[in-house]
Amino acid sequence: MKQLLSILFTIILVKSSFAQIGFYYPYFPYDPAESTEWKWQVSAFANEASNSNAFTNEFFNTANKSKFLDKELINTQIENMNDFVLAGQIRNIGVGAKINSKKNKGNKYLYLGIEHRRYLDIYLDDDLIKLLLLGNKPFAGEILKATDSKYYSIYFNQLKGGMGYRFGTSEANQHFTWNLALNIGQNYDYIEVQNSTLYTDPDGDFLDVTALANTKLSDTVWAEVYQMNGLGLSADVEYSYTKPDDFHFDLNLRNLGFIFWNGDTFIGEIDTNFVFDGVGVDTTSSQNDNLPDDYSYKSLRRILFKDPESSSFTTGLPVSLRFSAGKYFASNQFYAGLNGTYYPFLSAKFMFEIFATWNYKNKLYLTPVVLYSSYGKVNYGLCLGVNIHKKVSIHVGSGYLNSMFNKNELLGKGGFVRLTFIN
Repeated sequence: MKQLLSILFTIILVKSSFAQIGFYYPYFPYDPAESTEWKWQVSAFANEASNSNAFTNEFFNTANKSKFLDKELINTQIENMNDFVLAGQIRNIGVGAKINSKKNKGNKYLYLGIEHRRYLDIYLDDDLIKLLLLGNKPFAGEILKATDSKYYSIYFNQLKGGMGYRFGTSEANQHFTWNLALNIGQNYDYIEVQNSTLYTDPDGDFLDVTALANTKLSDTVWAEVYQMNGLGLSADVEYSYTKPDDFHFDLNLRNLGFIFWNGDTFIGEIDTNFVFDGVGVDTTSSQNDNLPDDYSYKSLRRILFKDPESSSFTTGLPVSLRFSAGKYFASNQFYAGLNGTYYPFLSAKFMFEIFATWNYKNKLYLTPVVLYSSYGKVNYGLCLGVNIHKKVSIHVGSGYLNSMFNKNELLGKGGFVRLTFIN
């Protein structure tokens, strides 16, 4: 049973090592290539955000590297928990290019790009975490509950193509873009546990387990970046309205689509009550183990879920709806605004940030930011944008400078970087 608990903990944590940024600086909606004479723009970018409402940086990093979790670290971690543990990661890496129209320069362009995306979303009852960390011995005579726990992980590649349009006047202009993507699925992993309980007899005579769970997994061999386990389609749309020297508004929808997963899939359900007789009160003791020796990820699935199916299935993507609004001040020398993102299909559903940007001659941008999200904590950071002769732009920043370097802080780390060349 000790091995079973260890593997469960590995499934939940080790894989959790824990928005698309436009070509312009994301905290000052000014395009250094707004002149109509550019031919193309090529941009490489990466951004990531990792968070938790309970896991600390030290605990997470230790578990993620499969290092020993000492008693002090475990106790500190348990003290941080309150009813449920929420953790997640959003990662996006890619390259994109805009190609200007010859007949309608600056107002119509083609977009081509390739991106790699990963989403991790974890929602666990605190009783389940306590069981995984401490075993059941401290809870003899109590009923541990897992009423609503979920683990969701997906990563995929996208080949994108679309169009962008600018229209309006010098007093007010609008921008509309659309992209279609061919989604190449690499890995999908979903586990849901509901209304499940574990009771340990105080005398150690038996364990009473009620389990209600379901799982879906794409090809059970963990995919490399070049592998293909599914195909699908999706769309992105974006609209913005800008009144120079006054205000800006932007609304976009990302990843509206699906992936059809094929290959050696795993679909399983468990809805049962069973009793382990004579296992002894301490499930962390190895002397009562009667489980197989093969504890690979694939094997453990088949231990927990009997008679699984292996058939194709379709899943939606983690769609996001994002808005941005801001006001220009002092002849565009300053810009202050609010960004918000909503993820309807994730447990961590929202993220807001407020910011204020100082603009030096459209060449240098400096932006302090403050973030608040579903994780129930405030983070802050600093972002920087540099334009070099309207030919090269560099954007870099992080909203987690207060937490990412402190091992005792709740997990919060991430940032973005983008390099753009303009001709």
